[in-house]
Amino acid sequence: MTELSILTPKWTEPLLMGVEGSPRYRGAKGGRASGKSHFFAEAIIERMIVNPDLRVVCIREVQKSLKFSAKQLLADKIESLGVGYMFEIQSTEIKSKEGSGVIIFQGMQDHTAESVKSLEGFDLAWCEEAQSLSKRSLELLDPTIRKEGSEIWFSWNPFQETDAVEQFFKDNEDSVLVHVNYYQNPFVPEAMVKIAERLKQVDPLRHAHVWLGDYLREVDGALWNSDLINLQRIDPDDVPELSRIVVAIDPAVTGGKNSDETGIIVAGRSASKPNYYVLEDATLRGSPDKWISAAIAKYHKYQADRIVAEVNQGGDMVQKLILDSDRSVAYKAVRATRGKMLRAEPIAALYEREQVFHAGRFPELEEQMIFYNGSGNVSPDRLDALVWAITELSQSSGQAVWRIT
Repeated sequence: MTELSILTPKWTEPLLMGVEGSPRYRGAKGGRASGKSHFFAEAIIERMIVNPDLRVVCIREVQKSLKFSAKQLLADKIESLGVGYMFEIQSTEIKSKEGSGVIIFQGMQDHTAESVKSLEGFDLAWCEEAQSLSKRSLELLDPTIRKEGSEIWFSWNPFQETDAVEQFFKDNEDSVLVHVNYYQNPFVPEAMVKIAERLKQVDPLRHAHVWLGDYLREVDGALWNSDLINLQRIDPDDVPELSRIVVAIDPAVTGGKNSDETGIIVAGRSASKPNYYVLEDATLRGSPDKWISAAIAKYHKYQADRIVAEVNQGGDMVQKLILDSDRSVAYKAVRATRGKMLRAEPIAALYEREQVFHAGRFPELEEQMIFYNGSGNVSPDRLDALVWAITELSQSSGQAVWRIT
């Protein structure tokens, strides 16, 4: 028999109560660094050791790649718990060596009512970043995980009270839900505490949302609010025929692990009316080679008309990167001659006229939109890329457009 010693924070006690399958739904929400994901990852490994035939699916609304899944966290827990001899960590899944158990990783947006049936035999579903789950996804997933004694777990950083997962837990008698924050996590690194406390001093509202798990609130001077964005949200399947698509880049000045992110937004214009659709937020932190490769990949995935990139910081760097990577790409350089707020105001006006739609949920982008009011030393990379994308789709600046040959 294998004995495990797992140090568990006191806040997890309600989630450990009951028996398998009751309560069916277990959730933990709250701010960053609270230990939600670490708890659920350890709980999955523990259950799989007890039951080597356990079948687990780790769910996100959008699964861009396994790099953005819980796979690495689970692998790290297997190693730290000293049970690597009981598991086989493969390229796309994790298998038990003691039985038929398996952990897989999937995105709900990739599923249809028919394809989701492949999950019917699973014992446990863990929904990561559940604030992004759509009502459609929950309605597909819940009746699919139907095996006797099966459970669905949720972990998330609260975004808005109207989010599908928030409504799912309201008056749900077969559920347990805890709200936890970093100061309740005995394992939180001191560096994270200092970051949180520093933000509390300079921006209490953002601190409350990011670190305490409060719902997103309106910010004085911001051009967007949550109601304005929610009003224009549609299902990705409802995007109409588009006449033009662009990939917009707001490059980071540096590419280190502590540098700003490079904003990458994909957006399109309706073929029938002057309406605009945000299709994907592909923002990332990394080297110039990494983000230019990501932007080119989105260019081809969406069959975009061009890549648009701000060149105030990078000069000819973006052009050279594209030239070296893919000569078939159409590219346009744009240069900021006005401040961020002035550039954003015409785009915010399009939202107010109900002409810009979000095809799905983009929490990080929408957080920047709601919080940014032009003050402070903040780099709203996603928002900048959004502004460049919608600006390019809605008007012509008169600059030349070229295709590399």
